Amino acid sequence: MKYRSFGKTDLKVSEIGFGCAPIGYTTGFDDDKACIDCVRNAIDVGLNFFDTSPVYGKSEINLGEAIGADRNKIVLATKVRLPAFGTTNDMKNFIVTSVERSLRRLKTDYIDLLQIHHQIGNERGKYQFRNNPPEFAARLNYSDCMEFYDCTDLLRSSGKVRYIGFTGWDGDYEAQSKLIYSDKFTSIQVLYNILNQSAYGEERRTPHENDQGFGDGESCIINLAQKNGVAIIGIRPFANGAIVDEIKSEKKNDEQIYREHQLMQRMKLQIGRDDLSLAQIAVLFCLANEKISTIVPGIKNSTELNEVISIYDSTDLKKHNMDQISAWYHDQ
Repeated sequence: MKYRSFGKTDLKVSEIGFGCAPIGYTTGFDDDKACIDCVRNAIDVGLNFFDTSPVYGKSEINLGEAIGADRNKIVLATKVRLPAFGTTNDMKNFIVTSVERSLRRLKTDYIDLLQIHHQIGNERGKYQFRNNPPEFAARLNYSDCMEFYDCTDLLRSSGKVRYIGFTGWDGDYEAQSKLIYSDKFTSIQVLYNILNQSAYGEERRTPHENDQGFGDGESCIINLAQKNGVAIIGIRPFANGAIVDEIKSEKKNDEQIYREHQLMQRMKLQIGRDDLSLAQIAVLFCLANEKISTIVPGIKNSTELNEVISIYDSTDLKKHNMDQISAWYHDQ
């Protein structure tokens, strides 16, 4: 396992992290046991960055069961999702209550990274974060995020929370850049994969929509974060299950995933890397961007874990492969 710096902190995180949403959406003892065993196996092979959230079903519970005596070996990241505006007038109490519940579920007395689990825009609003069934969350603005940070003062001073980050996926570039410049936030999560390279300044030509700035220099959210010492967490390297050799059964009826999966199969033929699976290509592509501290592919069981870490047994994507992917991306 290889490790990278995490922004301005003294943390070293595994370049492949563990996205914990899949270990929460489980049913039955056998599935829970498989998830717990997978986390333990991940720690054994050197993964040390685990990203979860209270809204990921049983994720925090299963993660807490798995960590045990290995707590000091890992960097633990969770989140807070605020209720819709108007349902609470006390953000601080809500955040503190959410964190205390997370600590109990995770069976720990501190969280390394607490993240704002919302889209961030210039104006408040709402967005759909889950399709089936449709679920919505509040879109926060810059002032809301700064208030969130201020509300964590006692959590930070007491040692229950070490750092604060925010989720930048599908967010507004201007609002995110102001948060980066504020020097308050340790990390940003960005949506970054072969199908959506817009966070790195590549022109948007895929079915995804993502306003995170384009071009070189500070107009690119990844460059801006890196320049200001804000750690970059790459999320959804598999594009919600499209960049894999075989779509999971529950996602086969999703038209966008199916359409993007077909694009990925054609891309793989074009670059001629039959020695790699699409999942391996997806991971290698993301890791080629050295400005990213860690990527967090969603992992549910040891079979998925083994495929992700098998990239260390394969050859890297060559420069001409990366050039081929870039050319393919711009042709779409």
